[in-house]
Amino acid sequence: MSSLLMEASVALGLVSIVLAAALFALYRRVYAQTRTGFGLALLVFAGAFVLQSGLTVYSYLAAMPLIPDSFAPFLFAIGLCEATGLGAIVWTASH
Repeated sequence: MSSLLMEASVALGLVSIVLAAALFALYRRVYAQTRTGFGLALLVFAGAFVLQSGLTVYSYLAAMPLIPDSFAPFLFAIGLCEATGLGAIVWTASH
């Protein structure tokens, strides 16, 4: 049986996917305007976050019945830190 915190971790993972996709779109625009190596590196960085967040959500959904409930608070905290960090990066990049 999945716990409420595991379901919240999946929701935070989905938020991270949206934030990473927004970051990817912002950095794609930067790279299109500048065509620099740094801009390309930012694009790869954001793409890696999209993939990592997607894999995290997939792994949580696939393995949720196998993950002990005692791990749920830690996985939730990790997801919260990631979503907060991505939100800060998106906010910084868009202003």
